[in-house]
Amino acid sequence: MEQLLDLAKIIAKIKDASAFAASVKEVHTLIKSIGDLAKAIGKKIKTDETGTLESSTADQNEQLVAGAFQVVSTVKGELESLVQVDGISDDLKAKVNEAKNANDGLLSKFKSSAKDNESVKKDEEAKKVIDRTNASATELKKLDTAVDELLKAANEAVSDAIAELTAPAKS
Repeated sequence: MEQLLDLAKIIAKIKDASAFAASVKEVHTLIKSIGDLAKAIGKKIKTDETGTLESSTADQNEQLVAGAFQVVSTVKGELESLVQVDGISDDLKAKVNEAKNANDGLLSKFKSSAKDNESVKKDEEAKKVIDRTNASATELKKLDTAVDELLKAANEAVSDAIAELTAPAKS
């Protein structure tokens, strides 16, 4: 004899998993935006109103790096909120903690780079912190990878919750 599915419980799981995945996607988007900021290293907006960037006086990147630092600081708060979410699996919690640890590593790199304000201005030093294509940007790459894995796991949690609708009920 087949049992009925508890639709209220399944719908709640789907909503919770979807909300969690949306929050992770926001973190993912913030981290990816750092790559866009890195494209502006050593550049300025052209004065001809085309809205494009052109080479500028080199080694004037402290505000750009400060903006990227603020993005990473915002991500820290988002990840701290995600780890507190009730009802997420231990696997998801572990992935959030991995991302949190990687984020803390990147924040530490920002802080150590900022100790010598003159070096953080330099194009090459800024690239070491916020340009994921730079070989020295290991902390950003670790965070990028951890958040990619977290997003993948969050999306799988949504798929698993939806799959419960089609799974045969257990007796």
